[in-house]
Amino acid sequence: MLEIEHYIGRPSLAAEDGEWQLNLAPSLQVNLNNICELVLLTLEPRYCRLACHYQNINISVAESGIATAQMLADSQSFRQSLYYRGQLSTIEITDANWVCIGDDYHRVSIPIVLSDARGGEVPFGYLELYYSQKHEFLPKDISTLNVLVRDITSHLEQHKHTIKFDQARELDQLVSEYNKDWIYVKDAKFRFIYANQAFMSLFPKDKQQNVIGNTNVKEPSGQEVQELLAQDEAAFKDGQYVSTQDVYTSAGQRMVYETVKRRFYDTSGKPHILCICRDITERENLIRQLKHANDDLDDFTHIASHDLKAPLNAIRRLLGWIDEDCHNILPTESQENLRLVVHRANRMYQLLEDLLSFAKIGRKDTTTKRIVLKTLVGDLTPLLDAPKEFTINVAPAELTVALVPFKTIMLNLLGNAVKHNDKTSPQINVGFREIQYFYVISIEDNGPGIDPKNFERIFQLFQTLKSRDEVEGSGIGLSVVLKHLNQYGGRIEVDSDGENGTTFTVYWPKPKHGAQQG
Repeated sequence: MLEIEHYIGRPSLAAEDGEWQLNLAPSLQVNLNNICELVLLTLEPRYCRLACHYQNINISVAESGIATAQMLADSQSFRQSLYYRGQLSTIEITDANWVCIGDDYHRVSIPIVLSDARGGEVPFGYLELYYSQKHEFLPKDISTLNVLVRDITSHLEQHKHTIKFDQARELDQLVSEYNKDWIYVKDAKFRFIYANQAFMSLFPKDKQQNVIGNTNVKEPSGQEVQELLAQDEAAFKDGQYVSTQDVYTSAGQRMVYETVKRRFYDTSGKPHILCICRDITERENLIRQLKHANDDLDDFTHIASHDLKAPLNAIRRLLGWIDEDCHNILPTESQENLRLVVHRANRMYQLLEDLLSFAKIGRKDTTTKRIVLKTLVGDLTPLLDAPKEFTINVAPAELTVALVPFKTIMLNLLGNAVKHNDKTSPQINVGFREIQYFYVISIEDNGPGIDPKNFERIFQLFQTLKSRDEVEGSGIGLSVVLKHLNQYGGRIEVDSDGENGTTFTVYWPKPKHGAQQG
């Protein structure tokens, strides 16, 4: 019965005699033995035994008096089905409690019933009293039994809490010892009172025994020690201290550590600090690599805006002059080649402009503005180069957004819907609804649709589903949309069967309380 293990732990088989034995705390064992001796003195049986029933066997917990072989054999014959059900405060000694053993002994059995976490009963075992003849229990004897049984259950309940505490402490120690982070605890005088194995391993073995009880194991005048003590003081004063620092090993390898020191109070109200020092070298290296990559992207942006656009503009002007001067004298084939060169030069110029816009995303503007969705779409419509027959329907809505990135997202999605529509009656429906944390804006068109297998591909940089000579575009628009949404904590979904139009659904986060509005 696993419930019994909560109170007494897990019994084990003794190697020498193969008998079951309990590994009780010494104090509990003494208390239960004393209760059996008290039973012997007050109620005067020949033999008293406290037994628990575990996995269909009876295990002796405590005993007092002189037992014969017949008594012990009788004790092992108990069955769990004999357990008494009822309140311990109503113990009654009747003929049903008595069992005659041969011609010489009579046994009376008092059930020990514990309570479980749900308020139910956990049968534990019996308090067995053996007499030479049937014994008459007076009312005061019954009262004494009640007190002793309650005392037994009280000791077992306390032992259950002790077991739980020991298990929790063992688990905490296991987690701490196998944790690769450096973990230690200091008292209000900055003395180490606990340090895990990872922290201890930092010191030579001959100095590890000097850690606990001391403030440090290095020269007290050292700058490093003074800095650590200053951190401890800050943690005690402010409740927490967090730092990140580079540490170089004796081999010259750079390591990065994040240190968190937090004040806490023990059960007596005394303050301590818990320090956790974590190796974040790998994470910090990735962050620094990413920063370096962003710096490279900024450098590229500068080069693209000056060193590439200037000669490209010169090429476009020269091509324009050639076309003006020689258009009528060039053969038809040469005119077509010149047109293609001009077209590709213009495409490269637009590509550079789109790349510049993409690279600048990330300089987050927290200023928000209340807008009317229909008005915003109306302002964007002249920029879409949509044919006259194009119809755009917009649901009534007001929302608070970061204006510039939101306009960019809407312009790209509406522009795609216009650019790729091949219907004679092209149409876009802009829908709107609100959920708990997001504005939900849908842009639905009746164009040719997108094959579901291309849903992920369309958001990749420079990806287009048609030839750029067939449909003009840099393949950056949807990448810009996705990058803006990632920057602001939103998301986008696409739905299409590949034949009957496409719906892009934008989830734009609602402003948090207190957000700045323009």
